[in-house]
Amino acid sequence: MPIAMVRDYSLTSLVRDEIERCIDAGMLAPGDKLNEADWAARLQVSRGPVREAFRALEQAGLVRNEKNRGVFVRSVSAREAAEPGVVRTVLEEEACRMLAAQIDAARVAALRERLEAMRDALALEDRKAYGYARDAFRDALVMVAGNGKRHETYRRCVSELRLSRTPRLGTEPLAASYAPCRAILNALASREVDEAAALIRAQGGEYRS
Repeated sequence: MPIAMVRDYSLTSLVRDEIERCIDAGMLAPGDKLNEADWAARLQVSRGPVREAFRALEQAGLVRNEKNRGVFVRSVSAREAAEPGVVRTVLEEEACRMLAAQIDAARVAALRERLEAMRDALALEDRKAYGYARDAFRDALVMVAGNGKRHETYRRCVSELRLSRTPRLGTEPLAASYAPCRAILNALASREVDEAAALIRAQGGEYRS
């Protein structure tokens, strides 16, 4: 592959990753317009990679391209979010089954670090920080189990769910989701495959938020 093509591909990936990061962080809200020239200037790239990144984001279902109007961050209704929410839970369960069979000290430590971040946010009653920490724990479940394709699919589901206007944590007590996550880690550390998978399924409704 020519060097120029590799460079353009890499730039496109970088632009796409940055826009996804902004969506995930809430810096871009559903309905926000993405301006090609602005993003090119912001990231100091030509407009070509930005244009390609917009196309990739549209294919991933994160933005919509309206003729004669431009590119906008998608708005996803609670009903539309139900399907990726189910897929997300299924992927987490599959990852737990794989992870429980190959768990080691390094993987337990990686998950425990994220669980501790949840605990710290819980102690401060910081709902926003807790939400990010909880999502990081769930993402780590899938990531440390291996299988890059599954992790990529999982992250796409998460990104699409972030477009939903449904609150991520609602008004439930934060401890209500912390205890199951701790139980999941304990089950994994003990190689209790069925217990870990059952805990994921039991949290399916809460996990869709």
